[in-house]
Amino acid sequence: MANNVGLFLEQSNRLVISPQMYQAIEMIQLSLPELINYINNELVENPLLEVVEEPEEQGEDSWLDGIMEEVMSSDENDQWSGDNPQDAELPLLEGRWFDGGSLQEYLMEQLRFIKHSSGFSEKTYKTAKYIIGNLDSNGYLTASLEEIAEALKISVAESQEALRIVQELDPPGVGARDLKECLKLQFHLIPDCPPKLTELLDYLDDLAAGHLKKIASALGITTSEVRSLGELLKLLDPKPGSRFDQNTDIRYIIPDAVIKKVGDDYVVLVNENDIPKICINESYKRALMAQDDQTIKKFVREKVSSALNLLKSIEQRRSTIHDVLEAIVARQKDFLDKGVSALKPLTMKEIAEELGLHESTVSRVSANKYVQTPRGICPIKCFFAGSIGQEKEITAEKIKDELKKIIAEEDPQKPYSDQDLVSIFQKKGIKIARRTIAKYREELWIPSSSLRKKASRE
Repeated sequence: MANNVGLFLEQSNRLVISPQMYQAIEMIQLSLPELINYINNELVENPLLEVVEEPEEQGEDSWLDGIMEEVMSSDENDQWSGDNPQDAELPLLEGRWFDGGSLQEYLMEQLRFIKHSSGFSEKTYKTAKYIIGNLDSNGYLTASLEEIAEALKISVAESQEALRIVQELDPPGVGARDLKECLKLQFHLIPDCPPKLTELLDYLDDLAAGHLKKIASALGITTSEVRSLGELLKLLDPKPGSRFDQNTDIRYIIPDAVIKKVGDDYVVLVNENDIPKICINESYKRALMAQDDQTIKKFVREKVSSALNLLKSIEQRRSTIHDVLEAIVARQKDFLDKGVSALKPLTMKEIAEELGLHESTVSRVSANKYVQTPRGICPIKCFFAGSIGQEKEITAEKIKDELKKIIAEEDPQKPYSDQDLVSIFQKKGIKIARRTIAKYREELWIPSSSLRKKASRE
């Protein structure tokens, strides 16, 4: 049988991603800082790209100036609800309400890491996690080892071991039960720490009052030495958790976009102020194309094509973020007006279908990006809230918000147990399991009923 050689046409379905399409997909998922780094790398790689120089002084009405003004100060229209700032609604971070600077999140990231490297038990990990949840805004432990042991049904020794692990985390001094312990935990930061410094901790009140002679007599040293030891203590941080204050943390977040209220409507502005303005250097391009060397001309054509694709991808990223946020705003206007209690169930698939995009595109737009809203800075992901059970209008965020309100109004001497809270929600027409209540309470850093009752007595 003869083998025939010839040309044949055949149809087939294959997904082929071009380099240009890959670049566009990659850039959509980049956060603003990542995008800036990406563009800077392209400027190094592509000699035909240049930055468009802009005047140094952009005026007080520049985009970023306006954003930072709103972040660091707010007017009456931007105040969080509630009279107490501690009770105010705060922006979502990774699917949970950002609770004043993320000291707990920072510690939990470290704890998760050392769990894998140190290999301590799951019980110790959970106990350390519980301890982190009971730290106040200054980083001090608000519950005793006995209370922790009782609440978790473990021994005091096990509580002590978990506390030791927490106290080894950064920032130094975290997990202390009083000022003396907090400072002592930081002694390793002082080179050649003098032994007398430990004894000085017993006289902190006298030191604050300036009773140097009394301290010198008690420690058997001179007043000059007491003064020198006091200067060493000033190098330490008496409130290691305070550096994670809400305002300090949020100021370092540069949002990818801003949602601004204008009249009764909301407008979406994508942050382009921090992105380097780039263009093709036409003079350099013409000079190279004038060369007779075909290799040089090919190089120029490739770099021009690469530059044009980059500019197109940057614009596509901007327009996609803008369109997705506009669609979200249309669905979540009540949240922007009233707060988390008005957040509606919303999925990425719904937004994707509305805009004619693939769901993965909406997911990339939402990844690692923040938006400034009248409700503060929050991740784009925070707008996508799942529903609870058969209650299609009840989100996890609504449950948490209601949970905070119920506990805030409880009798401190007779705090609600998790089962009591289940019954209260059932009376409101919301079916929720006790373990879910416990989970949400833990995520909100709300202690158990026994610890809340103990704290009220103290």
